[in-house]
Amino acid sequence: MSSSIPTQPLAGSSLFLSDSIEYPIESGDLADDEGLLANRYQIFKILGRGGFAITYLARNVYLPGQPLCVIKHLVPKFTNPALLTIAKWRFYVEARTLSYLGSHSQIPLLIDYFRKDGEMYLVQEYIPGDTLFAAIRAQTTKTEAEVQDFLAEMLHLLIYVHSCRLIHRDIKPQNIIHCPTDNRLVLIDFGAVADREGSHQDDKRLTIKAIGTPGYAPPEQISGQPVYASDIYALGMTCIFLLTGKEPIYFTVDPRTSEVRWRSEVQISEDLADIIDKMIRISLTDRYQSAVQVLQAIDSRQLRTKLRRYIDSKYTQGMSDHQTMVNDVNLPPAVQWAMRIASQQE
Repeated sequence: MSSSIPTQPLAGSSLFLSDSIEYPIESGDLADDEGLLANRYQIFKILGRGGFAITYLARNVYLPGQPLCVIKHLVPKFTNPALLTIAKWRFYVEARTLSYLGSHSQIPLLIDYFRKDGEMYLVQEYIPGDTLFAAIRAQTTKTEAEVQDFLAEMLHLLIYVHSCRLIHRDIKPQNIIHCPTDNRLVLIDFGAVADREGSHQDDKRLTIKAIGTPGYAPPEQISGQPVYASDIYALGMTCIFLLTGKEPIYFTVDPRTSEVRWRSEVQISEDLADIIDKMIRISLTDRYQSAVQVLQAIDSRQLRTKLRRYIDSKYTQGMSDHQTMVNDVNLPPAVQWAMRIASQQE
């Protein structure tokens, strides 16, 4: 299989769906004579409505166990022919992307993709659980340790997505589901995905609107020039939401640098805050360029934390300032080296 999705000079937009909202559905709205969609899907309810699609919870009655699934029905709220072409293309791109990436446990598996009576449908694996946005709104913010674990898990997923030369372009709490049955995080909504090789070929005259979500999309993505680091920025902003419960648009920014001021909202260690800050730098040259780089920074932080704890217990009797002992000639060279590593900041 090709390592990239097909490209053409079109641009699209993510399918923005209401989060954790259920709508009633009238019997027979989409069904055929047997009360089923495409002769196999029994629809129970509408999970969400957006400007481009309606999402249903359904069951495949002809598979063993009649497993649940999610059906996304393309229903654009506009009639402009050019925009309809874009919406149909992005819908196809999402199906093709899920087909290519869906073997990963943190990406929904594509089950079906078909047309019926001129309408387009995408069927994917049902992921039980709540989005991180709904979880934070209903409960409480995440701890520093929980956010670090979240970040590490999502970074491994991004390494996979980016290795396929794809940019998600809409990472946010609303598009990440925590599955309680196996404790995994699942990234959803690939309607805004961009092929790294073709992402700069979009025809700006046909763009429905800027790709991504305000506050989570970095400047270069808003201007139509996404890179892998654009997903890093969105993931960093997601971490801030998990820590503070506030979405990015509600933070003030530094008038000199345009950087988001968020540290005063939460008490976390300086080195993790430094990592998140580097993830959300406005300037691309100052931001992490890859998920691997962020993961290396986290691993380095964990090593320094372990060294600090060990040195405190063995050599400094609880002293917090290791710098005073780094040059102590009476200490073994290995201990001096460990102290220098432990004293470093990201």
